[in-house]
Amino acid sequence: MTVTELALLRILPPTTADDASVRSKLAKAKDVMEKFSGNHFHYLQQVEDPALIYVVGEWESAEQHVKEFIPTDDNQSLLKELEKELAVEWLIHFDAPHSALPLPKSAEDKYNGVTYSVNRHFVKEGQRKTLEAFFEENKHHLQDFITEGKIGGGYRVDCEDKKEEFVLISPWKDVDQHYAFAKTEGFAKYAKIKDYIDGAEIKHAKIYSV
Repeated sequence: MTVTELALLRILPPTTADDASVRSKLAKAKDVMEKFSGNHFHYLQQVEDPALIYVVGEWESAEQHVKEFIPTDDNQSLLKELEKELAVEWLIHFDAPHSALPLPKSAEDKYNGVTYSVNRHFVKEGQRKTLEAFFEENKHHLQDFITEGKIGGGYRVDCEDKKEEFVLISPWKDVDQHYAFAKTEGFAKYAKIKDYIDGAEIKHAKIYSV
């Protein structure tokens, strides 16, 4: 089953996201991951904290990433090179291919200025099916307001302690457009999603070029 990797990296001071060194090493890492997987990878820089970088990758399975790629000499060498500049905050996989996500499909798309909301919904125990039904019935409230493309996401496949998680990525003109959605009647209906989750982490990010 094709999965999307979503990882969050923290750039460690005194290094910053603008440093040529870290960009060069991340470019090398991207090349290594793409060659191994045969798929495209993207970096997104968080708006709320620019020291945080998301890795959005695609693998045949979580096992291909964790058991086949991570132990390779190439990857271990990369981790060694980056250990003083980056730390991994967290790493998850969810059941969606990149074709189902609002990610750049061409080089031109990378520079269109889209702001992505990266949402992690922590599902209440036993509520996944109810949440799935609610989302299918009400996602149009969100999609109809968005002007920059299709929303997309999936459920985490490597849950810890059987805690379900729903990941959703949405494309916006900017953060203000997302906040404007919260003032609509559609949002009032969509916001009932909170009945099926214990909480959510909602952040924004833009393409980080290397």
